[in-house]
Amino acid sequence: MITLFVNGKPLGTWSEAENLFREAASKQAVEFRDSSGRIIAQSEPADAPDWVSAITTEETARRQAGEFVTFDEMKTRLGWE
Repeated sequence: MITLFVNGKPLGTWSEAENLFREAASKQAVEFRDSSGRIIAQSEPADAPDWVSAITTEETARRQAGEFVTFDEMKTRLGWE
């Protein structure tokens, strides 16, 4: 079963979602997820900024695998302390 998510919230039946989908898809991301919650497709509004399409699942995973620093460590690196 596929569930349609708009703005991170699942919608009910397709007939209930028709009006909301039409409005929401022009303004925000729309996701299709399988029953386990895995995103199988997503859509961005046509007028979304270029950087939105650069945020892919792969890029997010790559960044999460990288180094993390605390806010205090970042302040030190930036010379704020």
